Amino acid sequence: MHDIQKILSERTWEYDYDDSEIDDIIWSEIAASQSMGDFICYLVHNLSHAKHRAEAQARTTTSVDDDPSPVFYPLAIERIHALAQSGNATAMFHMGKIHALGIATERNLQAAIGWYQQATDQGDIRASCNLGWLYQSGDGLEANKEKAFRLLSIGAENGMVVAQASVGMMLLTGDGCSRDIAAGLQRLEQAFEAGYLNAGNHLSDLFFAGVHVPRDVELGHEWLLRVAQKGDARSMAILGHHLVSGSRGKQDYETGMKLFAAALSNGFVTAHLWLGSLYRDGHGVERDLEQAAFWYEQGAEAGDINCALALANLQATAAETENKLQ
Repeated sequence: MHDIQKILSERTWEYDYDDSEIDDIIWSEIAASQSMGDFICYLVHNLSHAKHRAEAQARTTTSVDDDPSPVFYPLAIERIHALAQSGNATAMFHMGKIHALGIATERNLQAAIGWYQQATDQGDIRASCNLGWLYQSGDGLEANKEKAFRLLSIGAENGMVVAQASVGMMLLTGDGCSRDIAAGLQRLEQAFEAGYLNAGNHLSDLFFAGVHVPRDVELGHEWLLRVAQKGDARSMAILGHHLVSGSRGKQDYETGMKLFAAALSNGFVTAHLWLGSLYRDGHGVERDLEQAAFWYEQGAEAGDINCALALANLQATAAETENKLQ
């Protein structure tokens, strides 16, 4: 369900947690740094309510030393470590995160697990969730679905919407718990309503595929539309692709193209690639290599490397075909 690296760094608790003490420690050490690496580490660390995010972003492009190796961040980590050893649960959580992501240090999941466990014992909800995801994935330790379910349930009960979705999926599959379809669907819907839009994508996928629930194409489309209407550009493009291609049992070219346009206007550059491939392969539209090239070129100009590669392959194939005809 989740990529563990993404989960460990995802900003899913910004509204609930105050990392100002950790933020102040880090910035006091790196503020005068000329090393790009220190500011990259700050951005990767992704503190809740980080006060210096915009400045750090700017400093990654203006630093005198463009070496990505941090210079002063390790000093901040030493101070966070000392704070954690004094019993500060927030600092314990951050020591876990630093080791889990390898921020200004070698990635060390055993150390991360130890710190997350200490923070969990002190009642830190974020640590409980991250530890739960590690037990769920078996990344760095032996997978333990039952323990993962217990830890993630703590997060879900304390307003962690991603944990709520994880618990929902575990209830649907029976991983680490008794299978309960109704409760699993309810958890996913609650996570969506609380702001975790990807829970709606999970529901859409479940109904489209008929996995753990009866297949229901209408409900699949309905959930994907609900996510798109919340402003999720990727979901706009996914629904657009389904409607143009007819790949999910319903075809509506006009609405599909409008959704693609909305996705592009909201910054989902990959929509260029999907449009180009529809025209290249003739899925739901008449095969048109000129249109395919147009969309690939638009995406390449917007910085999408996959569009650039697709355009190059399309041009190479066209040249090869032309040579054979001569």
